[in-house]
Amino acid sequence: MSLINGLDASADWVAKDMEAMLRECDALIASKDEHFARLAAGVEKLQAEMDQISRERAVVVADREKAEQVLRTFHEAVEEGKGLRQSRGRAQSRLRVVPAVPESAPADHGAADAPRAGVKEEAPATSISAAGDSDAVVRVTGERSVAVMRIVTSDPDRSWTPRDIAVRLEGQDQGGDHAAQSRARALLDSLAKRGALVKRREGDDRRCVFRLAAAWEAA
Repeated sequence: MSLINGLDASADWVAKDMEAMLRECDALIASKDEHFARLAAGVEKLQAEMDQISRERAVVVADREKAEQVLRTFHEAVEEGKGLRQSRGRAQSRLRVVPAVPESAPADHGAADAPRAGVKEEAPATSISAAGDSDAVVRVTGERSVAVMRIVTSDPDRSWTPRDIAVRLEGQDQGGDHAAQSRARALLDSLAKRGALVKRREGDDRRCVFRLAAAWEAA
């Protein structure tokens, strides 16, 4: 609504013009409010997405740190295993079995060294007194191997058969099992190769037995 040139505005015309202006302002305010509401909703949705992404990132970062720690521990274990194997190789290269000197050894060493007739031994027996020489101490590794050495040491003068060891390791019921005796024989053979035991054959049936050969310690 506008005035005609050269005419003064009347009170009625001014009132109507102001009412029209109010309606225009109300419509404009409503439009701005609607626009603001849309923007606020968008900001809220965007903030929610940002929070979700932030939480997911934190989970991934924690997983990465765990994986890095596992990898570091694995590398350390590998290096430790390499060092242990190398030290075991050096220690085994220094091992030697020192025969025990009998208390009633004759003065004539030539006679003492002569083999007894009818007795066949694969290696000379030794006594625990050899522990006085640090090089004679055989280091035994492995839980079952250590268990076998403890059994043999409990009666060092006894000749142990694979069945005897199987009974002690796996019980009376399992001791007669062929597989149990085979496992026991494998352990005894391994310890004999290390020098901790001596392997021989005894009796008319020439059965294979094992005896304590050297001082030992669990590695």
